[in-house]
Amino acid sequence: LVYKWKARLNIHGGKQEYGVNYWETFSPVVMWSTIRLILTLVITNDWFSRQVDFVLAFPQADIECDMYMELPKGVEMAHGKGNTHVLHLLKNLYGQKQAGKIWFQFLRQKLEQIGFKPSQFNECMYFRGDVIFLVYVDDGIFVSPKQLSIDKAINDLRKQKLDVDDQGDLKDYLGV
Repeated sequence: LVYKWKARLNIHGGKQEYGVNYWETFSPVVMWSTIRLILTLVITNDWFSRQVDFVLAFPQADIECDMYMELPKGVEMAHGKGNTHVLHLLKNLYGQKQAGKIWFQFLRQKLEQIGFKPSQFNECMYFRGDVIFLVYVDDGIFVSPKQLSIDKAINDLRKQKLDVDDQGDLKDYLGV
């Protein structure tokens, strides 16, 4: 049974030119050894955990530079067609070579604004008081000895205008 329909507008990253509309593309993700270590701490210390997903993560961030894209097939505009008009992008889109990097920088800034500090060991692990947050692209794990600390962290992210889906207690993470 289909339980969810999804669609995304994607830009053709293969048409981008280095030095013109993209420069750096690297975006870090949390290391699996870090995930295993933190999950071991959760189990052995009987801590709380929560899994979150950032809904349509990449378009939550603004675009890095002026970018334009062709109208997708089947899309008609009131004042033009695909052969005469293009779209001026305002938000970071899936398919851009630098989309992951732009999203990561945006999320990092939001996390730091609410008091999270990145780890010196793994730049995708953040600390705030008794809360640890791990991020893998647009999926995250909060762990803490206190459920209220996790609740507050998620609410603080939402106050930063981030669209966060609270997926509850951690049962599996990225299929693991």
